[in-house]
Amino acid sequence: MNKIICFTIVSFLAFSCNTKNNNEIATSSTVKIDTAKSETKSIQPEKTNRILIGHKIEGDFDGNGKDEFAIITQTKQGEGNPVEDGTPDEYTISFSNKKLKPIIIGCCEAQLINEGDLNQDGKDDFSVYQAPMNGTVYEMTTYSLQNSNWKQIVETFLIPTAHKELNNEELQKRVFLENNTLYIFKEDPNDENYKLIKKKIELN
Repeated sequence: MNKIICFTIVSFLAFSCNTKNNNEIATSSTVKIDTAKSETKSIQPEKTNRILIGHKIEGDFDGNGKDEFAIITQTKQGEGNPVEDGTPDEYTISFSNKKLKPIIIGCCEAQLINEGDLNQDGKDDFSVYQAPMNGTVYEMTTYSLQNSNWKQIVETFLIPTAHKELNNEELQKRVFLENNTLYIFKEDPNDENYKLIKKKIELN
């Protein structure tokens, strides 16, 4: 009889300890998951709330730790057809930080793309995707601020659209870093379907 009572008591204590350990493990795992989620949330909004593409974008283009706006505006109204001796429109990129020099980009309408820090100098760089006066071949150029002046770190390259409008995701993939090396995607002129090819860009 005593043996049965002892066995019952030992079994109950073992079950209680095991249940407590399981609860501790479950509680610990939950805390870790919640912490990971809170860390992600504290970092993510800072990136996703910025305007990264459009006629107006945000970025730390001068590397002072504060974001400014870059804005495209039409600064000159054209007259007539530029192809027939008319005067084209003129567009300019200006900045909310007036210490940054404006960039006159000429004709025609354009979009800006914040590319992040491509040359790893602590400043955001940006691309300009610009429509032609006529036709469907657009242009893209990438700028970086160096010694208070804007420098083209990716020289202008052509993007034939064949009347197809590129969406934001496609535009953001055209200039990119891969293993700390800068590349662009451009159309293969020898391919009738304009297959994209990757081209390495040397930074000076």
